[in-house]
Amino acid sequence: MDRDLVQISRLYDERVGIENEIKADKAGLLLPRRRKKHWHAQEALVLLTDLAHNILAWTRRFWALEPELGDVGIYFIVNEILPLPGKLSFADGRLVKMRLQATHPLAKPVLSGLSRMLATF
Repeated sequence: MDRDLVQISRLYDERVGIENEIKADKAGLLLPRRRKKHWHAQEALVLLTDLAHNILAWTRRFWALEPELGDVGIYFIVNEILPLPGKLSFADGRLVKMRLQATHPLAKPVLSGLSRMLATF
């Protein structure tokens, strides 16, 4: 009750972005299709979903720098980037080589984003 009408309308308008993010999470992480009967299973699912959202939101910024990927969302990452065919090679528990299917139209920008992400470590 301590806000005027202009402040209330601005806050109301900001909810659209939050609702769109929740909608993208539900679609990208397949939440509408996953229901658990037991309380602990439902709680675990919520925690895992939150973790997945945070990891995907964090990795999104590395791919968003590529012009072909633009402003990628969680749905796009889950359905277009993560299933991209490729091969990872490890030596002594460390990633030493990434190879993606060269004919895939997203291979170069995804590899560039992955390289930028791994370089931060």
